Amino acid sequence: MEIQRSELSPAFVKLFLQKIGLSETEFSLMLKSFFKGQVFRKNFYLQAGQITKQTAYINKGCMRTFTADEKGGEHILFFSFEDWWIGDMESYHTQKPGTTFIQAIEDCELLCITKTDMEKLELQIPKLKEWHSDKQRKSFHATLKRLSEVKSQSPEERYKQLLDKHPQIFQRIPLQYIASYLDIEAPSLSRLRKRLSDK
Repeated sequence: MEIQRSELSPAFVKLFLQKIGLSETEFSLMLKSFFKGQVFRKNFYLQAGQITKQTAYINKGCMRTFTADEKGGEHILFFSFEDWWIGDMESYHTQKPGTTFIQAIEDCELLCITKTDMEKLELQIPKLKEWHSDKQRKSFHATLKRLSEVKSQSPEERYKQLLDKHPQIFQRIPLQYIASYLDIEAPSLSRLRKRLSDK
């Protein structure tokens, strides 16, 4: 079923028409290649070992991207909210099994496009290819920055930075997931929050 304009978030429309500069004709052509997806709370959009054959835009909801170690411990890399794109980028480009899990924290509505259809559109609309390449570079640098933060910043610094980016995060993300993202235990996060609120 074709996606209707009324179903799109204003941010999605603004991205392609204003930021990227597609014409209405190009936007309509592009939209025909997208399809709606839904992932209910606690279900997985992607699991380690799967090949990423599409990319998706979060129209509503939020997700977490994490890896798991040999003992089953989870290590959260990112939280993704509305107006974010999700997928295992390395698997997307290499078409080899990925290493990350992407799980819905809330019921999520997605706008999805396959790798094959995206590549066809990039040939038809050069501006789309430029944007997609730039987005991939930014995603790579964001991952490097995230790894650098874990190794160089204190939990308190990472906590403050997280709140600066997402002030409402504690209303949407369970405490244990935030603790995992900060690479600390949940009781330590509770003590950290109390100490900072008492200042």
